[in-house]
Amino acid sequence: MKYDFQGQAYVFSTSCLDVLSSNRQRTFLAKEIGGQLFARFTEGVIVIEVATVTSGRSRRTRFGFWPDRDTERQDIARLFENGLHYIGDWHTHPEECPTPSNTDIRKALEIFNQSQHELKAMLMVIVGRSQFPDGLFVGAVTALNILTCRLTDGPFQIVAADACTDDGLQAKC
Repeated sequence: MKYDFQGQAYVFSTSCLDVLSSNRQRTFLAKEIGGQLFARFTEGVIVIEVATVTSGRSRRTRFGFWPDRDTERQDIARLFENGLHYIGDWHTHPEECPTPSNTDIRKALEIFNQSQHELKAMLMVIVGRSQFPDGLFVGAVTALNILTCRLTDGPFQIVAADACTDDGLQAKC
């Protein structure tokens, strides 16, 4: 799957998509789960190769996920030694076609602004219950807002968050 943000291509590897898909909240009582996204930068393309599943002292409920930040920092250091760069986070939602909550938006902006990086945008991925691509929200997090990346049959497009629905995000379903 390929997405675009301001001319920057993001490609999800099959193994990354497999991790995301296998962690969908398929049952009514399933709890949210999440992790981090790691990529290699190759010839104008960011290839997301690894999606971790954060463990450690993470806390999970049906409608919430609070990762163990110490474990995440260790993952960032370990994977960086292997040439992989942290580019964002992912987590699940118990809805068919996921959209970020206000808490998701606040946390993503905080992470972007407090992290040391040279990225135009980080990614926020939310995995819903539906099959991909409908069950996948991919957002580009910048210093000021989150833009909804949209996968299309033709040229890849991005829609500004403030140009969509009342909550600022375009519904995909």
